[in-house]
Amino acid sequence: MKKKLNNLYQQKFKNIKEDEDLKDLLKISLESSKKLIEEINHKKILAIDIIDHLDDLKIINNYSKQISKYKKLLVLGVGGSSLGAKTICSLKNQNKIDFIESIDPNTIINQLSTIDYKKTFFLIISKSGETVETICQTLIILEEINKRKINNFSQQFLFITESIESSLAKIALKIKAKIEFHSTKIGGRYSCFSIVGLLPAEVIGIDIKKIRTGAKIFLDSFLSNPNEIALSTAIHLSLYEKGYKNNVIIPYIDILKNYNEWYRQLWAESLGKNSFGSTPINSMGTVDQHSQLQLYLDGVRNKFFTFIVLNKQNQDLKIKDLSGIKTLFGNKKLSEIVEIEHNSTIETLNQRKMPIRIIELSKINEEVLGGLMMQMFLETIVTAYCKNINPFDQPAVELRKDLAKKLLNKK
Repeated sequence: MKKKLNNLYQQKFKNIKEDEDLKDLLKISLESSKKLIEEINHKKILAIDIIDHLDDLKIINNYSKQISKYKKLLVLGVGGSSLGAKTICSLKNQNKIDFIESIDPNTIINQLSTIDYKKTFFLIISKSGETVETICQTLIILEEINKRKINNFSQQFLFITESIESSLAKIALKIKAKIEFHSTKIGGRYSCFSIVGLLPAEVIGIDIKKIRTGAKIFLDSFLSNPNEIALSTAIHLSLYEKGYKNNVIIPYIDILKNYNEWYRQLWAESLGKNSFGSTPINSMGTVDQHSQLQLYLDGVRNKFFTFIVLNKQNQDLKIKDLSGIKTLFGNKKLSEIVEIEHNSTIETLNQRKMPIRIIELSKINEEVLGGLMMQMFLETIVTAYCKNINPFDQPAVELRKDLAKKLLNKK
């Protein structure tokens, strides 16, 4: 079952039964797709609508110019506040930006020990402004700056948060730092096309307009023909009902490792509600062939696989045998070996009749990545609508946050 999604890339499915259940689910999925299209046309989903905006790109560019004067950009944020930016920044090999997400004391000490506080810009991101990790990190950094008696350090900070009443906003006001307001209508995990995801990318020279262009190309394809997204969604729901409740995504492109983590949050946090939701499992080819493939091939048959492969490398290396030692790899290119590895893995799973999706890219750049991220936005939202789930909230997570605050108050 091979389908062309748009002019960015194509996908195909293997071992999917086109039975009556799938046909029924496809009807439901098409109705849900039409509901989403109506909302998009009426500009009800800002996380998607924002790809057509231009005014915020000027704001991003102005901040980028200020930040570029510094040797290092340190981004403080976790989950939706960092994963979109990390995904996009993966397109470029760079040492300008570091992300601090952990509050493990050893990690914080090691990361902060390498920075020059006078030559570092600090970007603090939390939609709620109450994220425990981000507040703690910010206060620790401010203490280190005070120890070094650095003057006028407020110009080295930018806070992105939704409310002037939040804890992080109050810290920003206290130190007289700039605040850029995070839209209340864009959830963290859907913020990759906003300043949250695009500002760090702009700082290192990634063409953020092309990120949005790729997203727009995919979106326009969906708006004119929702059948392909509806089919992907129906297939997932059909497999879920048949017991395939683990969603394994396996890119054979190293720079998509952060994309894997971004997708994992998007899928899990949007759909894990009302006793529904397949579990997203991250794998990376070829590395995880050596750690997880045994389970995939010979374990419980409850997994649906998505492979992301690149048809043509823009860089390559040729392997040469040593004198007197002949191997299977001599005179072959690394790209050929990668192709053999992913083809053999896919075919082995195929022989076991495992359900497989293959997304084939002809290249990996800003437009393709923007398209991939938009595709997963749409699939996630349509899946949620099929199950009468709100894809934009996370009520169970809020319960955990409330409990943490109560425990902190007790201490």
